[in-house]
Amino acid sequence: MSPLITVQSGPRNARTDPESGLRFYTWEGEEYPSVTSVRNLAGMPFKLNIWRTNQVIDRAMTKYADLGKLLSNGGDPKVVASWLRKAADEKRDAAANLGTRVHDAAARGATLAEVSADVAPFLAQYLNFLTHSGIEIMVSERQVWNLTIGYAGTFDLIGRFKRTGKVFMIDLKTGTGTYPEHALQLEAYARGEFVGEDNKVDRQASAILAQVDGRAILHLRPEGWTFQTIDPAQYGRLWMSFTSLLDFAMWAHEFPTVDNLISHSLKGTATP
Repeated sequence: MSPLITVQSGPRNARTDPESGLRFYTWEGEEYPSVTSVRNLAGMPFKLNIWRTNQVIDRAMTKYADLGKLLSNGGDPKVVASWLRKAADEKRDAAANLGTRVHDAAARGATLAEVSADVAPFLAQYLNFLTHSGIEIMVSERQVWNLTIGYAGTFDLIGRFKRTGKVFMIDLKTGTGTYPEHALQLEAYARGEFVGEDNKVDRQASAILAQVDGRAILHLRPEGWTFQTIDPAQYGRLWMSFTSLLDFAMWAHEFPTVDNLISHSLKGTATP
């Protein structure tokens, strides 16, 4: 296992391992990997990987004058590499920051007058969804735990539709698109055993969690919103896929190098 090095990331009861990148939540002294980092550790979606590569290429081609200055007069290769590497994540990080602020505004029930200009269009769509869907938000932004399987995470919303009585686990997304891994996250949250924090079970919120019978992505964009319900026929497959990813993530965390997997090693040399 990697040494226990604490790096604060998100909630106060969470840390991110600097070697594996896996985030852990703590419950009664035991650590449980987070849903989102399990997905991330298992690998980056191919399209996202291509997009990140293209961001670096785009920076090199459109800002070649800046690149030339960095390379001239014996420029430090590490500085040049860092400048190029940052291009891979700058747009994504900016989008993630905006998404976090939209989530925060929705969770605290902010009004349009209380948020910044870039958050307001997304919040307006969220408020429009609340009005037109007739949904009652029952609980939001809470930690969910499954100690039997061994994971934890923080979900966005659980809400009940007044017309049908159905209770949905809902994930808010503000990016340009929604992706299959979002459904994996929802399935993991919906399969949580209880809601709680700081070693205390919230029985009221846990009772609400137990009522969840649907999963959906609420995709917010400045021009509108889309409520995407996950096909119930896929729940079993999603659950199997997530637990497989969890097993892989923990294996990768436990064996960051091949050394502990080798029982015998033979070396040889050849003379030309």
